Amino acid sequence: MFNICLVEDEKNLNNLIKTYLENAGYKVIQCFNGNEAINVTENIHLWILDIMLGDDISGYDIIKNIRETDEKVPVIFTSARDQDLDKIIGLELGSDDYVTK
Repeated sequence: MFNICLVEDEKNLNNLIKTYLENAGYKVIQCFNGNEAINVTENIHLWILDIMLGDDISGYDIIKNIRETDEKVPVIFTSARDQDLDKIIGLELGSDDYVTK
């Protein structure tokens, strides 16, 4: 089974994306804040990270944590922030793509 960890603090959006991914055959681990995300213990094949989360841990913090243990797992940022600087920071931290909501 291909595991996707979806980190999105907007509950309705998180549930909507989860539904689409599950309908496509993926197993989705939902996280609604950064603290939940850094404590995921399952083997993740793809991370989808929102940058701005409701707690003190951002998507940028999460990718730094991911990259300490796994340099190759794909990471996609999703964010309402669409400034070039935000995209550059995300890509420099090791994300594979950056999608604006």
